[in-house]
Amino acid sequence: MPNAFVAARDALAFLEVHRLEPMAANYAFALAVVGDPNSDLARAVASETDGGLRLTARSLETLSDRYLPARPDRAAERETAVTRHADQLDALTSDAQALTQSLSHDVTAMSIDAQGWPESTALVTRLSDAERELADLRRDVARLQADLGSLGERRADPMRDTATQALTPEGARPMFAHLADQHRSYVMLIFSVADLAGINERFGHAVGDNVLSAFVANLRQAFHGEDVIRWTGNEFVLVVTDVALAAARGLAEEVLASFETRRLKLRGSGEWIGVVTASAGIVVGQGGDQEAALSQARAALYRAAVRGLGQVEG
Repeated sequence: MPNAFVAARDALAFLEVHRLEPMAANYAFALAVVGDPNSDLARAVASETDGGLRLTARSLETLSDRYLPARPDRAAERETAVTRHADQLDALTSDAQALTQSLSHDVTAMSIDAQGWPESTALVTRLSDAERELADLRRDVARLQADLGSLGERRADPMRDTATQALTPEGARPMFAHLADQHRSYVMLIFSVADLAGINERFGHAVGDNVLSAFVANLRQAFHGEDVIRWTGNEFVLVVTDVALAAARGLAEEVLASFETRRLKLRGSGEWIGVVTASAGIVVGQGGDQEAALSQARAALYRAAVRGLGQVEG
């Protein structure tokens, strides 16, 4: 029973650290990671999160496909695992309640016989705290059970790009509409990852998606809190307000330099993909004239590519 408690606690803590929803599929993934820290899956997670990065929902999905291959009975296995943990935690919580009540009675009697045993209150308090923690865990696992109906379902979100979880052009419409309504000025940046077609051809589209996800992670770290839009296959757009052009340019240069130094490797073999670079175009836009701003930014991007990879133009 204690092993079930530890596994459930560690799995839920894993999801909390990575800010992943405690749904059944994520919980099953977390159990697999914390259950065997030396597994290929656990090592892949460590590599994915190297440098303090959090695991994204897309990364979890990719790792699940690679290291936890789907089988026809996969959903049934997950349901059984979560239900088993719920049953074990329920029994463990009931046992803890009974044990706390029994020990509370016994310790109270002992304290009277021992003329006020000084540790009696502290011991009962610690037992009560453990009981409450188990009850909280039981409620968390109950929420997982309620989510079991969605196991194995992967719904495409037209507002989010599946590979990188960046906004799609459709998903960015409300943001552009808000800018038009406010007649606000903004800085538009467009980035292009070089030789994506070559990477896809040499290593496969899954590796290409991972490279793009790594680039988006760099964008999000530099432009904290800003939405990233995947505009086309290898192009990403950011629209930032309340940021000066020079400051935005500096952040863009930081992204390009940081990404160029990343040693991107193939998972499994560890083979180095090679240096991957990107370029950027940057312009100042105003209000609802976003098509013109995008056209100018793309022209600046092309000039940057002509100057040499890793350049910002505009």
